[in-house]
Amino acid sequence: MTLKSLTYTSLASLDLTSEDVENILRSAREQNAIEGITGLLVFNGTHFMQVVEGSTQAIDDLVERLRRDRRHSGVEIRDQREIQERFFPDWTMELVRVKSRYREAQQRLRTALPEALPPAVGERLVAMTASISGDVDLVD
Repeated sequence: MTLKSLTYTSLASLDLTSEDVENILRSAREQNAIEGITGLLVFNGTHFMQVVEGSTQAIDDLVERLRRDRRHSGVEIRDQREIQERFFPDWTMELVRVKSRYREAQQRLRTALPEALPPAVGERLVAMTASISGDVDLVD
């Protein structure tokens, strides 16, 4: 069965609280379980990056709901592709909190990703942390 994988970034609302983030996670898990969506949500305190996977219709419907959600803005699709199997089969939605600094975010995400994730997918997600990081470290 062909599935759709989509990764987007967005800017959190200025008044977003920790409780709001927990509510987002809880409702995503509940709704995703019903709709057959799995994925990963990365949050650095100001920006979200999320990868979701499921049927094309379920993902397209989710994107429409995300665009209307006032808890964030500027939804920007970073990647979408057809996949043959899920990269996050056991996660209706997993939250990974990272620092806003690029290298720290990369390191935290690498340790949180499932071991079975294909290396190319993991590296693509880690590289995308640049899109939500406030300061990119160019030199070690």
